[in-house]
Amino acid sequence: MNIEEYFKSLTLELNGLKNRVRNFIADAHWQTDGEWKESVLRSFLNRNLSESIKVGRGFVVTPFGPTSQIDVLIYSSDCPVFFRDGDLVFIPPEGVRGIIEVKTNITSSSLRSTFEKLQRIMIQLTPYDIKAIIGLFSYDTDLKSNQPVLDLLHEICTDSRKVIDLVSIGQSRFIKYWKHKPDGRKTLYEKWHSYILDNMAYGYFIHNILVDISPQLIREELWFPENSKEISKDGEIYRLNAFNKRISIRGGS
Repeated sequence: MNIEEYFKSLTLELNGLKNRVRNFIADAHWQTDGEWKESVLRSFLNRNLSESIKVGRGFVVTPFGPTSQIDVLIYSSDCPVFFRDGDLVFIPPEGVRGIIEVKTNITSSSLRSTFEKLQRIMIQLTPYDIKAIIGLFSYDTDLKSNQPVLDLLHEICTDSRKVIDLVSIGQSRFIKYWKHKPDGRKTLYEKWHSYILDNMAYGYFIHNILVDISPQLIREELWFPENSKEISKDGEIYRLNAFNKRISIRGGS
């Protein structure tokens, strides 16, 4: 199986589908166009995740009120829901497996507010010890490099409860948070790596979600290109406070 070509075909397919509504309505109704782009990503995830996982959009309901609306809400199919109609769901915190924000075009001015929205949701769910993957998926961007994204993640993700795991911006740029070293060892690492991946960022984003949600069922060498993406790394940055935390642990304090 040529997984590299498969990733590139995902990019072609996603790009073809994302423009379908725009071809009909041009700029007459941006909300409809944005909702369509969200549904395209939900559809891709739905067809690849196991039957034990559902993908929708909606809200997580807590005793303190609901979260803001979530574009792509990944949840366990065996978890009872408060309400479901089509892909709109209202679920309890215990069912959450993933929270993804989708953008048509992430800009330098909208990046911070988008990350902060995700972090507010994560803080609301902190009391429930949720193990969910958190990500931003943007079809396009005006950012000229990955460095501003790394710098912002470093600045705002000072708390381990507010870490954003995956960022896909445009067809070829991908950022991943490594809690442990990429070599497979369980050494604490807490670092983001950014990559330039030729028309494969969408595939890496989707497959990293699959691996994170069902790690016991997936042999990673079958799900990613043979050549490690580490050869395409163009930047890295530690999570702020992570280094001091490791020193504290080693010192026994």
